[in-house]
Amino acid sequence: MLKRLALVGAAVAGVVFLRKKAKQQQAEQDLWTQATDDVHAPVAPATAPTATDEADTSA
Repeated sequence: MLKRLALVGAAVAGVVFLRKKAKQQQAEQDLWTQATDDVHAPVAPATAPTATDEADTSA
């Protein structure tokens, strides 16, 4: 009976440890995501063809 209780206690302690570790890793990942979220590659503005561009290509 005592062995079974010790085994259950160890299993519970292991689960608590793993959940705590997972929460720490998720918090660190969230911090990195927040810190690097504002970094974007510059995007060139899209230009639409104008009427003069179309007229120049058809000539």
